[in-house]
Amino acid sequence: MMAFPFYWMLATSFKSPQEALQAEPVWVPERMKPVNWLKAARLGDSPLFGGLGPGRSVALFFPGPEAPPPRALVPRSPGAFFDPVADGTRVEVVRGEGGWWVRLTNTGEAGFRRVPLVVLWPKGVPLEPPLPPDARRSQGEYWRLEWVNAVPGALGYVFHNYLEAWDAAPWGRYFFVSFFTASVQVAVGLFLAALAAFALARIPFPGKEAVFVLVLATMMVPGEVLLIPNYVLLARLGWLDTFYALIVPWLASVFGIFLLRQFYLSLPQDLFDAARIDGAGYLTQLFRIALPLSVPGLVSYGIFTFLGAYNALLWPLIVTQSPEMRTVQLGLLAFVSEAGSDYGALMAASAFVIAPVVLGYFVAQRQFIQGIARTGLK
Repeated sequence: MMAFPFYWMLATSFKSPQEALQAEPVWVPERMKPVNWLKAARLGDSPLFGGLGPGRSVALFFPGPEAPPPRALVPRSPGAFFDPVADGTRVEVVRGEGGWWVRLTNTGEAGFRRVPLVVLWPKGVPLEPPLPPDARRSQGEYWRLEWVNAVPGALGYVFHNYLEAWDAAPWGRYFFVSFFTASVQVAVGLFLAALAAFALARIPFPGKEAVFVLVLATMMVPGEVLLIPNYVLLARLGWLDTFYALIVPWLASVFGIFLLRQFYLSLPQDLFDAARIDGAGYLTQLFRIALPLSVPGLVSYGIFTFLGAYNALLWPLIVTQSPEMRTVQLGLLAFVSEAGSDYGALMAASAFVIAPVVLGYFVAQRQFIQGIARTGLK
């Protein structure tokens, strides 16, 4: 059951727009079927990534009778006065032995990575397209067959949504902002939480338990309540649309203090008594004894902090305006609009956004499980 949503996301990332929107669920998209990979490899200049170079041609064969003939065209981008692909591609429909050839020729001086195609096929005539269409609609006496790319190549066909999603936004910058803000929050947050947790766990001082209860009480304050005060404070400091706004408000973590405090309490008291006898101060006990023995707890807190910063959506949406300061979660909004959502590209973008998180979890899963298991032990 846990794997089903993940599979549905991956499957949708390979679907055509019509497959993603139709009422009947599509469990195995056409782009995931190996038989179609071989068909796509024959279309385009490159067997892997396709394309149509200057002066090059590609022909698609449609078996069928002589009459009535199909019609074909390269659609023009909506609202465009000049479309280099549509205006630079000659489309010919030629009768061949046993069917019709739709030939696309690049008459321009630049190569095309993507050439859309629309074929109007007469109803009542058996249809065996050279490649499953991305959309099939009724148009009068014809079936309107649409391909978002008629020269895809094998990899270009399978990973079409991924390529389109990557080109739709400056993902390199988005990943840098997300990783930088998350990494700084983890590094500084670990340092501050380690100091505060050690003081509450191992340093005796009057009112320590009351301070700990007061710190825990702040966890009952919903984060949404602090949005406006934090925003006003950052605006007065002139930190809006900067890394300071994304990082500084989240450096101190009550959850991190609680987690590491419980971990420090699980360590044997004899270790700290022996260190004090040898003349070690509290900082020496922290950095030479507590922290080396608390690696699983530190990793657990680091993972939680990184995930919280990496997956943040509401706060970056409020405090950033320029594209240079957006995170990967805001980048996903590029595929959602009032006109509708491109679910194939959205799921493709979501797949490569969560890939670093999944990879990081598998790398650090042993320390993560140990940290959670030992947190409440005495």
